[in-house]
Amino acid sequence: MHQTTLRRPAVLVGLAAAFACGGVASAQSDSSVQSIEGSPISDALSRMPEDVRTYDIHISTLASPYMQGRVPGSEGSERAKDYVEYYFREAGLTPAFADEDGNAFQSYRQPFPLSGTWTVEREGMKAIRRSESEDPRGGDNPVVNEREVTLEPETDFMFTGMGQNGTVSGPAVFVGYGMEDGPDGYNNFEGVDSLEGKIAVMFRFEPMNQDGESLWNQGGRGWSARAAFRNKLGNVMKLNPAGIVIINPPGASDRRANQLGRFQGAGQVAVPVMMLSPEAGDNLLKGIGSDRTMLQLRQHADEDASSIDLGFEIELDGQAERKSLEAENVGGVLRGVGDLADEWIVVGAHLDHLGMGYFGSNSGPGELHPGADDNASGTAGLLLLAERLGERFAGDNTPRRSILIMGFDAEESGLNGSAYYTRNPIAPIEEHILMCNWDMIGRVTNERLLMAGGFTGEGLADFIEPYFEGSGLELVVPETMSGASDHTPFYRAGVPVLFSIIADFHNDYHTPRDQVWKINRVGAVKTVHLYENIVANAAMREDRFPYVSPQEQRRRAEAEAEAEAPQINVTVGVVIDNDSEGDGVVLAEVAEDSPAAAAGLVAGDRLVRWGGQKLTDTNSWIRLLAQHSAGDEVNIGVKRGEEEVTLTITLQGR
Repeated sequence: MHQTTLRRPAVLVGLAAAFACGGVASAQSDSSVQSIEGSPISDALSRMPEDVRTYDIHISTLASPYMQGRVPGSEGSERAKDYVEYYFREAGLTPAFADEDGNAFQSYRQPFPLSGTWTVEREGMKAIRRSESEDPRGGDNPVVNEREVTLEPETDFMFTGMGQNGTVSGPAVFVGYGMEDGPDGYNNFEGVDSLEGKIAVMFRFEPMNQDGESLWNQGGRGWSARAAFRNKLGNVMKLNPAGIVIINPPGASDRRANQLGRFQGAGQVAVPVMMLSPEAGDNLLKGIGSDRTMLQLRQHADEDASSIDLGFEIELDGQAERKSLEAENVGGVLRGVGDLADEWIVVGAHLDHLGMGYFGSNSGPGELHPGADDNASGTAGLLLLAERLGERFAGDNTPRRSILIMGFDAEESGLNGSAYYTRNPIAPIEEHILMCNWDMIGRVTNERLLMAGGFTGEGLADFIEPYFEGSGLELVVPETMSGASDHTPFYRAGVPVLFSIIADFHNDYHTPRDQVWKINRVGAVKTVHLYENIVANAAMREDRFPYVSPQEQRRRAEAEAEAEAPQINVTVGVVIDNDSEGDGVVLAEVAEDSPAAAAGLVAGDRLVRWGGQKLTDTNSWIRLLAQHSAGDEVNIGVKRGEEEVTLTITLQGR
């Protein structure tokens, strides 16, 4: 039973003590404070509207160290949920969920199970190489020689939560990056029929260049989707290995390459999975008597997809205990009025984060991840919205829909809270006419806010557009859904959705640098005010927004693109590689006796400039082609490997 009214003072007292201690330490250790005159922070806040000051209180509390990064199962998570429930109650919201006895609308909490904690009890890893030599005493039986290398847990390797408990051993087989569907036919399992009884050894990430950057994500940042652990592990498990070792590749241009992690997920595969550092990998190879190095193996995998029998055995031993956890959504209701009261609008934001970077961190575990923007910013917005809508509808008997305002738990580990709600809603999911979701609204830059989802309901885009003007924000409206967050399960369940996130992403995402002092309080409050008007008026709108499925949306987009396609009256004589990534247009084939062949173009060329203009994709090229006539000569920029050349092409009529 949650005793919110008793626990809240403890939260505030704890925060006050923390701030007081911080203030004393700062005054004693940082003399630069003495050069600041007056009270600049209070002066700034005094000039702010009351909503900004209220929002400042909420986000400063939710993103404080006292909330421990709000990871599910922690005391900090419970404190955050208590805080949210208290302010829902203060705003006049009534309980959204059933109590333990099944009585509807009696609790602010909706509990649901999670995979839970994962605690390592034992972990071991060693390599063994056996060889035979002649008996020095002249006997007929050869002498078996054995070399063994034992690795140090947590320093050299870690038992990860991506697999299961077990003690296994077998010959080590290097399978590159664990890829089976890479560009140009790259397949680490070509000719490998089975890994049964063997230990699969593979690198993290994907093939890279000399600078340690992806060969498959040119023009972009980071790695392609193929590099995800889930994909790699799925590829390897098709061949039934006894165990898996994942090595951080040497020289990778990624700070995670120097870190080992537990990855305390729900056990994606049914065998033990270890993570090994590149230094430990080199020591293992040297100690076992191999003439290979980790860098040589990486260079092999970058250039050649073939597997390698490493010539020694690996023994893995991992034992960990999983305990189930119970997470909780927190929700409050503003009851509707009249004939519309049985229909529902949901406004949500996830209240959880990563704790000490236990999973999903872009900088590694071990340091507090306060999650100010992700997503204390959205949760603080919910509390302000609850207060404003409570005041707006107080005593108003205009017919309107019911509004559920909800903080979702366990979003970071897989949209668990929102997915659970859509399977266990407080009213039939068919009676949910709109879901609005905020995830990272706290770092608005240049007043730019993304709002996606207008196409998910008939008439929704036209309905929301008038509210943009006067919002104080520049709304960036993508043509497709952007981001997978708690709106996603609702959209899959047939509910139209609106989703907002900052339009300009920042590098503090999922790191300890996501701090509360960086939050744009004013931009976040503008977002709340914008959605307040949208939600309030959608609640009173007589008509629904009929659902538009993703399939129907794609069909409409394709039909619209076809109708608007420019007319091209010239021919080039090439086939485009539509699977290529990065800027420009990659040529898959060049026809003989074509303008392209006459210009010197060959298959594999990447067109990057056309008549002095940069080509970003195929569509940008098509628009330029539509402007030409037969006989036009065009200077084109072509990238071949690392070299860029300039050619001239003479276009023919179609």
